[in-house]
Amino acid sequence: MRTSTFFVFLSLAISGVSAEVHAQAAGPASAPKQYPWDMRPKKCFMPGAMEMAPSLCAAKDWTSYAETTGRVQRLLIDADFDLVERAENELGFSRDQFPSGQYRFDAWYLALDTLFTNPWEQSYARASALAKAKGEDGYVKLAEALLRYGEAWKARGSGYGNTVTPEGWDIYRRKIREADQVLDSASDRLKRMGPWHLLKLRIAYQLPELESERAKLLEAASDAWPDYSSIYSTAMVFSLPKWGGTYEQVDEIAHLAVAKTRNRLGATLYPVVYQNMFRHQCDCVLPESRVDWDLMKRGFRDLEARRGADAEGWKAYANLACQMRDREEARRLLELSDKLRGRAAAEAPDPCREFAFSPT
Repeated sequence: MRTSTFFVFLSLAISGVSAEVHAQAAGPASAPKQYPWDMRPKKCFMPGAMEMAPSLCAAKDWTSYAETTGRVQRLLIDADFDLVERAENELGFSRDQFPSGQYRFDAWYLALDTLFTNPWEQSYARASALAKAKGEDGYVKLAEALLRYGEAWKARGSGYGNTVTPEGWDIYRRKIREADQVLDSASDRLKRMGPWHLLKLRIAYQLPELESERAKLLEAASDAWPDYSSIYSTAMVFSLPKWGGTYEQVDEIAHLAVAKTRNRLGATLYPVVYQNMFRHQCDCVLPESRVDWDLMKRGFRDLEARRGADAEGWKAYANLACQMRDREEARRLLELSDKLRGRAAAEAPDPCREFAFSPT
C-alpha cells in the first residue's frame, strides 16, 4: 500500500467516515498505472468496462515477440520500475507463448540480454537502479549475471582466440565465473524459469570446470522447458568445431530437441534449432554438417501444418535448402514465403531464389 493511501485510510478510520467515502477518496490512487503505449480510453478502466466493451477495452500489451521485446526495452530505459515489475510478472514469470510459439519470457530475456550484455553507462545505471528498486527479487540476479557476462565478452572481443590478449583472457575467465556465481545465487522461483536455464547453459559451455556438467544441465533444461528452442540452439552453437566440438555433437542436440517434443510437435524443432544456430554466425555451411536432411524436410512440413513460420521464416528455411542444393524444396519453401508476403516487394537479386526457380 502506498504511504499516501495509508494515511488517507488511517485518518478516515479515526474520524469514523463511512467506508463508501473512503473508497471514493482512495479509489483514484489505487487505479492501475498504464503502460506508456496503452491508449485505451479512460472509461475502459471503470468497473465492468471489460464486460461491456471487450473488443475496445481488452489489453493488447504483448501481441508479438518482436514488439514485446522493444516495449520491455523501453520500460527498462525509462526506469519506471512499477511498470517494469508488472511486465516482469506478465512476461518473465509467465508460461504463456505467442502465436509464433515463442515464450513470453524469452522476449523479456532478450530485452535484458540486449541491455546488459553490452556494458556502457546506461547498462550500469539500470542494473543499479533495478537492484535498488527490487533488492534481490525477480530477475535482478539474472540481469547482474548478464552484466558480468557482457564484461567478459567485451574484454575478450569477438575475434578468434589468437586475437585475445593475456589480460583479455584473464578478465574473460574471471567475469564468466562471476556471472555463474551470481546466477547460482538467484531465487528458486527464477531458477525454475527458462531464461535462468538458458544463461546457465551459455556459461557452462564456456567454463572448462563445468564441462562434465553440460549434458546434465542440458537434460535438466530440456526437461523443464522442452519446447524452448533456444536451449538446444545455444548448446549447438557452443558444440560447433570453432568451439572445440563436432558436427556430430551438434546434430545429437538437434535430435534431442525432436525426441523431447515429438509427441506434440513432430519434427518441428529440428529445422527451428538449426536455423537458430545459423543466426549466431556459426562460420559453417549445412552440407559440411551431419544434418539429417530427410528429418529436416519432415520438420518443414510439421511447421507448415502448425503454421509455425512467417514469410521471413520460410525464406530462411529456403536458404537451408539452397545450401543443400535441393532445388525442389527450396522452391516450395520460397513459394510459402511469397504466399504470406502477398504483393511482391522490390529487392536485390537473391542467389537462392535464382537457384530455386531456374529451369535446370
